[in-house]
Amino acid sequence: MKKILLPCLLMLLGLSLCACSEEDDNSTKGEYTNWKARNEAWWGEQMATARAAIAEAKALYGNDWQAHSQWLILKNYNVAPQQPGQPSDSIPVHIIQRGEGSGMPLYTDTVSVCMLGRLMPTEQHPSGYPFSFTGTYPSDEQVFGETTRAPIKSLVSSNIAGYTTVLQYMHIGDRWSFYLHPDLAYGSNATSVIPAYSVLNFTVELRAYFKPQ
Repeated sequence: MKKILLPCLLMLLGLSLCACSEEDDNSTKGEYTNWKARNEAWWGEQMATARAAIAEAKALYGNDWQAHSQWLILKNYNVAPQQPGQPSDSIPVHIIQRGEGSGMPLYTDTVSVCMLGRLMPTEQHPSGYPFSFTGTYPSDEQVFGETTRAPIKSLVSSNIAGYTTVLQYMHIGDRWSFYLHPDLAYGSNATSVIPAYSVLNFTVELRAYFKPQ
């Protein structure tokens, strides 16, 4: 009897574990269902917002529009100015705070930044899953607070293409939120915390930059 009972218990345990595993998989799949298409649509929304804001600023202020617009659209630094490139080469940038610095980092410089990186909003993470951040807690107040910020240093050239592009346009004190199409981030590759085909939303404040020694 015992010899029969033990295999039965093991079988039931295995079925139970499979059921739990399937439930976990289903809950995860729910968050990332149609992930590529949803990310493309979300990135398109940010681009549309940026274009509309820029058009309005140009209509009101003409050549001085950049001083009055809260949005910019930057072009991937890997694409020459005269080349049309692809739509995904564009980076919509929302200006949260304008700095006082006059210069901008070069490709060969080192930067000191406070940073919070998120995925697109989902039901499980309405503000977007925070996959990377400086400091000890992923909130704007903690990451950028005067008494809680903890800047990190990195080479401008050591980052993904979109992030490297934006850094080269920032002034000290600027805080920008920008949206990187997967083509300027990790594309079809996934990491331990970033699914494939993810648009990455970074909020970055440039604290300082340094020339090569």
